[in-house]
Amino acid sequence: MMKKKYLISLLLIVFVAVGLIFAKNFMNSPDFKRISASINGITSSDYVRVVKIRSGEDMLEPEIIAPISKYFETTYAATADLKTTDITTLFLDPSSENAWINQNTLDYLINLRLAQTDDLRMTNYECGLKISEINDTGDELEVVVMEDRTVNFAFIPNIDSSSSGIKHTFYLKKDDNGYVIVEHHQEEDYFSMIEKTITDNSGNLKEAPAALLNQATSVVKDLSLDKKAYNVSEQKTRESNSKNPYDAKSAVSYAMTWVNSQGVIRNTDEYGIYDQYDGNCNNYISQCLHAGGIPMDYFGDAYTQWKWYDDSINLEETDSGRSPAWAGVDEFYTYANENTGYGLAAIVDDNVFSGSIGDILQYGYNQEWHHSVIITDVITDENGNMLDYLINSNTTDRINYPASAYGYPEIRLIKIMGWNDNPTDPNAGSENDPNTLQNP
Repeated sequence: MMKKKYLISLLLIVFVAVGLIFAKNFMNSPDFKRISASINGITSSDYVRVVKIRSGEDMLEPEIIAPISKYFETTYAATADLKTTDITTLFLDPSSENAWINQNTLDYLINLRLAQTDDLRMTNYECGLKISEINDTGDELEVVVMEDRTVNFAFIPNIDSSSSGIKHTFYLKKDDNGYVIVEHHQEEDYFSMIEKTITDNSGNLKEAPAALLNQATSVVKDLSLDKKAYNVSEQKTRESNSKNPYDAKSAVSYAMTWVNSQGVIRNTDEYGIYDQYDGNCNNYISQCLHAGGIPMDYFGDAYTQWKWYDDSINLEETDSGRSPAWAGVDEFYTYANENTGYGLAAIVDDNVFSGSIGDILQYGYNQEWHHSVIITDVITDENGNMLDYLINSNTTDRINYPASAYGYPEIRLIKIMGWNDNPTDPNAGSENDPNTLQNP
């Protein structure tokens, strides 16, 4: 009897050993990786998820860096997997208004991305932090951090989407367990939206952000219907009735030249910058359009001029100063909509998903428009159906970033068709004239 039990045990050990060897080989096989990726909805084969200090680490003691690193590690893990996470515990007072602004910001972004038709989880990410400023007030320590990030979204795993120039300000205080966050502020669109929403609603920390999210997800659902309508429509493009073409490739080439994945760069040799005002976004897209051959336009009134010769506002019909439409989001939309005769020819408010490279998207919420970006690529599925745009932008600089990943829910399209000649000179603007792409 004992001999029989011994033989059975020995056979079981052999079966288990063989099974483990088979399992190990299968787990390392391409088939297992393909099946596993399919189950998880993620096709990236290597996951690199890191938060690192790029510079300034020598300015701070490790115990000061620790709560800052923890903040980024926690929020990145949450947004990568789109899983709601409690981050109020990272703050000295988890019930404070600022702690809840941060919590609501994270919840808003996660839920807005979950509402999109694209899979906006992140397979890989690298977050770089540059400590740029430290101020010791005696009671608190103020630390300014510049963030850059390069990520791979699950629905486009082979495309690097980058952001840079994101400013964070941490206020830290030391307690018995080391330094802890008192407040954190972030110069990012969705953070500002939540902060303003709470302020406008007398510090309502929960209901006001929830109402904003409900409104935003409703807009996203309507946009998904617009996308579906575009994909089943027969008329995909419009014929241009402008005399002179738009060089979209040159516009996108310029857009790629004046961004950087780890730091902000600006073409200060030729143009002004407006980051310190309402942002540099429309100044950047105007530069891109001009690089694509759209001439500056000083004909008309305040609404139908688009020019930058220097930084001073000048609405005279002369090649001097600048017009509001060059750097203003709403002002540029008005120009694109109302301009006739000389200069830009554009179509506004077509189906948002009918755009092409070099076209302009504008973002907002509550029908207030805050941001302009340029389309660098159109993402389609294997059947040619439109999935999303990749865009570039300034202020927070973005490179090949999915349009659907933004925090602003509302989008409108400005299709750039080309440009028309000077109405006072019918012979101007010949396509054989090398001066037609210069300033009027």
